[in-house]
Amino acid sequence: MADKKSDLVPRLITAVVAIPILLYIIFAAPKWMFFLLLVWAGGTSVWEYCNITFGESNKGGVVLATLLGVGTYSTFYWAPEHGLGVACGSVVLVFLYFLFKYGDQKQVSHEIGSAITGIFYGAVLLGTLAFMNRDTGSAGPIWILMTLAIVWLSDTGAYFSGRAFGKRKLYEAVSPNKSVEGAVGGFIVSVAGVYGMNLGFAAAVGDGYTTQLFGIEFLTVDLAWKELSIGTMLLIAIPANILGQLGDLAESLIKRAHGVKDSGTVIYGHGGILDRIDALIFASPWVYYCVTFFV
Repeated sequence: MADKKSDLVPRLITAVVAIPILLYIIFAAPKWMFFLLLVWAGGTSVWEYCNITFGESNKGGVVLATLLGVGTYSTFYWAPEHGLGVACGSVVLVFLYFLFKYGDQKQVSHEIGSAITGIFYGAVLLGTLAFMNRDTGSAGPIWILMTLAIVWLSDTGAYFSGRAFGKRKLYEAVSPNKSVEGAVGGFIVSVAGVYGMNLGFAAAVGDGYTTQLFGIEFLTVDLAWKELSIGTMLLIAIPANILGQLGDLAESLIKRAHGVKDSGTVIYGHGGILDRIDALIFASPWVYYCVTFFV
């Protein structure tokens, strides 16, 4: 893993540029723009995952998995009644492709498994963020921001508390630089941040809030938020934080298993897309289903 001190400046530069754009897409742009953002992020994630696991031996399989990942996610978003059929068809297509296009026969089962995993891990699980935006009305942007906050505040809290107090290794075999103290600090900062956001949005927008940014109609922001009970907030935030930290470790395991430092180079100072959204991939489905069933 790269020296964290040397990583901090480029990460801050990227954040200063990317965060305003991301907030615009979440809060002010049409929902289809957020869908397209996740098409890019999900497709890139499938591409990176498959390149890590078997890319050198079968580039065609990487391309196929990426296309099927984007197609499956898109079907679940636009035509959910056909989602299961497309998901099943994607699995069959992967098997048929490798049946005739395998390289080393001893590795073909690994390549098939990696392609199928990439489709669902890289694209479909992350796609629940777009489903959240689609299915929760005017509160959708706040739910997305809250999900991002659970992950990003955890990462930030873990970074600084780990540097200040870290002594005991969290899971040295998978991620040597992570500490128990960092994980606890990330957990506390994340849950506290979500609690503050819950109160802040309830006070700021309440049952409804509409405004226009810069007086331009297509930048209209229409929000509504009802304060969550403590129990509901903890039901969402605590498991999501734990899943996010486990998602980070899971991606580290894949990279370590294949001797890879970063999943890619697409984001300045941050490595690949998977390096930035590994926690979101595990946390987003939990938040989406909690919102769907308990809010």
